Amino acid sequence: MAVIARINRHKLRKPRKARRRRLETVSTLPTLFTLGNLACGFAAIHFALRAMYSAGVGEDDAAALSLQSHLLERLLPSFLALAAMFVFVGIVCDMLDGALARMTRRTSDFGGQLDSLADMITSGVAPAVLVVALMMRDLSQYWPNAFPGPFSNNHLGRLVWVAALVYAVGTALRLARFNVEHTTPDSGHKMFRGLPCPGAAAVIASLVILQEAAGAGTSVHKAIIIGLPFVTVSLAILMVSRVPYVKIDQSYLRGKRPFAHLVILMVLVVVAWPLKEAALAIIVGWYALSGPIGAVWGKVRRRGDQATDDHSDDEADVDESPPRVVKPASRQAQS
Repeated sequence: MAVIARINRHKLRKPRKARRRRLETVSTLPTLFTLGNLACGFAAIHFALRAMYSAGVGEDDAAALSLQSHLLERLLPSFLALAAMFVFVGIVCDMLDGALARMTRRTSDFGGQLDSLADMITSGVAPAVLVVALMMRDLSQYWPNAFPGPFSNNHLGRLVWVAALVYAVGTALRLARFNVEHTTPDSGHKMFRGLPCPGAAAVIASLVILQEAAGAGTSVHKAIIIGLPFVTVSLAILMVSRVPYVKIDQSYLRGKRPFAHLVILMVLVVVAWPLKEAALAIIVGWYALSGPIGAVWGKVRRRGDQATDDHSDDEADVDESPPRVVKPASRQAQS
């Protein structure tokens, strides 16, 4: 009976609650850079929204259209250019937080998740808002009544809005897939599968800066306005693809390099500085195209190697051994 009573008491016990994991410590310096990345994304969205209006609500026109700084107005002539520059500053913070975490050996799941959330803002939402803001301001210069929006009366306006949405969705899918496939904080991967989100954001931000520097009405400005929706969708496709991309820091910045490597980089910076907006767009655009070009070139090389191997096999099948010499029979056999 005592045994039965103990069994009944065991059944009546309430199930134990699952023990919750509690975050005890975080890496301060890498986390600050990650939060700086997020703050830059928020600032980029803010100034992109400011660019949609010719004057602020409740402000005089001069204050609404001014950055309140002569230096900033010379370097960044508009709110859109300032928003694009914040995207680049966020990308730099994103590169630094991972490097600092590896240097201090303080990589963690918390840092990885926070980094993805910050990237979604700075490299996902902010560039999409940049595209909508630019098109909201300038698209009607070439197509009247073409304003981006989900319920726009113009088909082109709806297409632009959908392109920006596709980019944001592609960024979310890219980050989610990366987190699932790289469960450890630092898996030591040397290649990316798909275009990294900061690389895609850099392409959009560089095009915005380039068209702001070129000015309205120029051929560069019109080409960017026409091609930006297609570029945005292409970037989303590249992000969710499996096209391999090299890691810039590991391929060009880490490790020991020849002294000539540093000299070449400095010369390129000096030469490109007078046309820095165009040079920036060319560099980040080349990185975005390097994945598909490298993949196609790799397939062509593999086919060429396979054809060479098949040709070698065909030649090996041919019997090139010298003809067999038939020796005369011995005298005993002949007799």
